Amino acid sequence: MLLASRSSAEVAVELPFTVVFEAPSQEELRDVLRMRRTWVAGLILALAIGVVWLLANVSRAEARPPAIPPVSLALTSRPPGAAIWLDGREHGRTPSELSVEPGPHALLLKTPGGLDGQYSLQVPGEGVALDAVLWRRQPSLMRLRPALPGATLVDVRLLDDGQVALSIAVPPGPQLQAWRLEPRTGVLQALLTDVAGSRLAFAADGRFLAYLGGDTGPPAAGTGVDNADRVVWLTPAGDTTPSAGWRAPLEPGERLLDASWSPHAERLLVVSSQAPMGSPPLSRLWFVAADDQRARFALSLPSEVVPGSEVWSFDGQHVAFLAHAGELSALCLLGIDGTFRYLADLDPAWGPPLPYPPVAWSTDGQRLLFVAPHQHPIGAPSGWLQPDPRHALFVADVFEPTPLALGDTNVDFATWREDGQLLGLSRAGPDAPLSLRLLGGGGDQQQLLELPLRLPASYAAAWDPARARLLVATSNASGGVEYWLARLGLEDDV
Repeated sequence: MLLASRSSAEVAVELPFTVVFEAPSQEELRDVLRMRRTWVAGLILALAIGVVWLLANVSRAEARPPAIPPVSLALTSRPPGAAIWLDGREHGRTPSELSVEPGPHALLLKTPGGLDGQYSLQVPGEGVALDAVLWRRQPSLMRLRPALPGATLVDVRLLDDGQVALSIAVPPGPQLQAWRLEPRTGVLQALLTDVAGSRLAFAADGRFLAYLGGDTGPPAAGTGVDNADRVVWLTPAGDTTPSAGWRAPLEPGERLLDASWSPHAERLLVVSSQAPMGSPPLSRLWFVAADDQRARFALSLPSEVVPGSEVWSFDGQHVAFLAHAGELSALCLLGIDGTFRYLADLDPAWGPPLPYPPVAWSTDGQRLLFVAPHQHPIGAPSGWLQPDPRHALFVADVFEPTPLALGDTNVDFATWREDGQLLGLSRAGPDAPLSLRLLGGGGDQQQLLELPLRLPASYAAAWDPARARLLVATSNASGGVEYWLARLGLEDDV
């Protein structure tokens, strides 16, 4: 009866060991149920957090732009062999092709004996190539002289092959000679000697010449026009006989004043001048084809074009020049389609300005950079009490009617460098040396070189950034013009 005496909640079974089963109390059951609800709630919360995290990462992955592949940066230098430092890291020597991300990059090129070339590059998505022209620490200066003692140097031009074209006048009559100078060796070569004319023009490649001279035979009856300076004669360099000529349709008292070749020698801009009694000078301009001498009248101006002031765009579609009347000197732009723009007034002067205008073309021929006084449109307030800086930098787009002022400047001439940055030429005073500067944004300037050239009077300059050359012209005490050649590039030493 032992089994009967035990409670119903406890049952004993005789085994080699003892197992006790104890039913959970109601309180314990309630605790388990409460814990199960907590677990379910925690599981639901964890699942919700996981779903939110997953959706957020998917959204970020969809919003994140795809990785931009690297592009090519092709670097060459003149001379080659410069050490390349890109964004602070060394990358061998030029020439070299690097893979970089599109966007801004800081480039430093180092070479023994030369200035460190510091460039700010903006690499586009299709990549870019840079041909860096490295500069000397000390520039080479050469005073240019006529090839013959007693002759007069009337014009100097930079040729595409690095040589210099010299035009000289030989007394006593209107005799002209054309010479070519190799600056590194000083060797002179005669291209044309003893032609009767008033003005010579060199094609940029040095292969062709043009000169303004007289017609052959007696003057046409009843025209009142003599034969002096009415024909543009064309000749290959080195030939003594003209191959062709264009006779200008001149009026009485009118004469040919100047001629200028386009960059690829396919045409010339020809200018005439006429000074009626008691009236301001008049100029007429034509474009003349070099192959068949067909002429197209382009423009008539109530002023005189400054001889030698023509600067063609690299694509040959536009030409900038100076016009002078009284004390007015104006910068003008003419397209080969006849479109004309009066760009800016330059510093006033009673005498005609020096031949090299303060302009530079972009390599695509679409923009013209120039230095000029601030331009005040008609009706704009400009009182004497208002401070006004002397000059400003302007850019004229060939498709826009008004030049854009980039900002005030103290430089006299400016041009584009091969990386798109601006170079400026200035001096602190009339007797101070010329200074070459790198022009940054916001008016910042960094001096690169100082030319040991002190000019007592006003000066003008013609740039050749592609070969790191600079022509400087200045008036002398006798009323003539002196010319200096500054060679800045290391390539000349190789």
